[in-house]
Amino acid sequence: MASRAKTLSICQQCLRTAARGQSPLALPSSSYRMFLRAASSTTTPPPNSKGPIVLEQPDKFRPPSHPSRLAARRRPAAYNQGSTEQEKEHQKTRTYPHMFPEKGSFMHWFLTDRWIHIWITMGTLTILAFITLTQTFLKTSPYAHLMPPVSSLPFHPITYVKESLSVIKLHIDYTTAQTNESRQQKIRDAQKRRLYRRAHGMEDLNAEEEQGIDVRGLVPWDDGLTVKEREAGGRDMPITGRDVIAGGGKVGDDVTEFARRMKQRQSEKGKEEVEAEVQQTETQPPPQEKRKRKLWLGIW
Repeated sequence: MASRAKTLSICQQCLRTAARGQSPLALPSSSYRMFLRAASSTTTPPPNSKGPIVLEQPDKFRPPSHPSRLAARRRPAAYNQGSTEQEKEHQKTRTYPHMFPEKGSFMHWFLTDRWIHIWITMGTLTILAFITLTQTFLKTSPYAHLMPPVSSLPFHPITYVKESLSVIKLHIDYTTAQTNESRQQKIRDAQKRRLYRRAHGMEDLNAEEEQGIDVRGLVPWDDGLTVKEREAGGRDMPITGRDVIAGGGKVGDDVTEFARRMKQRQSEKGKEEVEAEVQQTETQPPPQEKRKRKLWLGIW
């Protein structure tokens, strides 16, 4: 058992010696020592020292692909070994397949000039816009059939232009009328919605701000005013300097005073109209009742 333990100790000693790079027979077990020395960036061993070489400790990690000092760039020695001026000039005139045109040629100017490309782009866009407008007019306008034939343009250009402009004017008037009708329809819908709210008590008559479109005088059962406007005798419309001049005033007149006088005139005019209507109803004879037409079989 003791011999087996001794053999194991000798083997371990051999392994340590081999890992250190020395022969196991060079150093006996009694003279075996392990030399440990911490790395230092300030102290270096003397050149004749037999101890291990200690490398300088870096200040930060640098991978092998990014060393701190780059080697001087070396000129390639296998190609382009100092071409002469004649060779460089000859290389400029060489042509290869799919190569850019030579400098100074027409194709080089055509491909590199900026203004020629701007003119081509803007001209193409203008032509496309003109074609789009023309085709839209011919497909959607009800007056497209009145356009003169294109064949008459070379022979009678002035007549062709005049007739085309007259047809375009008709189309513009038609679209304007359609737009006005659509706008009036939307206004009527808004008035009906507000009258519905006022008829069903869904609108606050004590509110200070405006609650919708003006509906005064549309129906006999609603004056279109709020409680505050009824107490004031009506709605005060804002008057500007343009209204003063249109009403017979002059530049520099007081707008407030002009509005007061204008309101007084309207009230007097309203009283006169009411009195005239009363007198007219008194002088007119009572309307006679129309005789009820007899219907055959109660149908016609």
